[in-house]
Amino acid sequence: MSEYFTASGGYIVAEVKADANGINGSGRAEMPVLLVMLQMLFRSPKQLGVTYDFRELRCRLSPFDGTYIATSLPAPLNIHLGPAQELANQLVYLEIPLDQNRLAVINRLRKGGDVKLRLDLELFADELVEIPKSQNAPSAGWGLREHRHMQARVQVEIPRSKWVEQVLPGTGFGTIHILELPVIPIESCAEIQTAFNELQQAYKLESQGFYNEAVAACRKALEPFFERITKPDDKGVMRKFLVLKSSWQTRLGQATYDWLNASLIAVKQGADKTHHLSSSSFGQMEAQMLLTVATSLIAYAIKTRPESPQI
Repeated sequence: MSEYFTASGGYIVAEVKADANGINGSGRAEMPVLLVMLQMLFRSPKQLGVTYDFRELRCRLSPFDGTYIATSLPAPLNIHLGPAQELANQLVYLEIPLDQNRLAVINRLRKGGDVKLRLDLELFADELVEIPKSQNAPSAGWGLREHRHMQARVQVEIPRSKWVEQVLPGTGFGTIHILELPVIPIESCAEIQTAFNELQQAYKLESQGFYNEAVAACRKALEPFFERITKPDDKGVMRKFLVLKSSWQTRLGQATYDWLNASLIAVKQGADKTHHLSSSSFGQMEAQMLLTVATSLIAYAIKTRPESPQI
């Protein structure tokens, strides 16, 4: 469906269309760019002696809530039409610079679903009038009557699959947070297959914006490493406590075992909040932090595991 730019008197001087297929990500993590392709039609008035010189197009980007988060670079048009002329099927490309924070805002507002964006477009054109021949001007020419500034609003809905699989990867979104960690030797410790699978699921969920679910997957990835023991608390009351399985103590030594036990429990307790808080309890930074720490701790545990871990 087209949206319209109108001049005085309600005359439509341009039409614009946008759809999800014309939106892509580019740049890199430090300088992400959203590329928007628009299909446009330009026309000048049917009135003789009047025409338009289309100069440039600009855009302000916002989610559907109407809060502007970015502005495009000016897109030059350089289209001059004669009286009563029309130029259809013109592709105009907008470049909208973003950053990781603004991409995170868009990603959070979609709440795991499709992305809904609003483009507030500004079209700049000069209205020209014909200057007839005269004694001082032996040939006709064109003079500026008025600078025109026209506006139109376009709404685009990008399917979640396209946003996650095509747009975001092109911007490098999230890659700036990646750390190089030891590869978990899954082939030599088949017992942690569950932990490995849950970590893989956590990475996938985080990349799609499901931060709470990603943290829950981290929690599940840690469960195979623990057991519950009964011992007195600081008041002498017998209670059950979650600890790293005792089989790890043989090779790690007491000090390393105590450190790993405390570290894993701290991460697990942080991830356990998904059971008690609302779906908005974890943002991107918290999810990435827990995912990174859980991955590194599990990799360390497996690398220094006992000969025959019972996990």
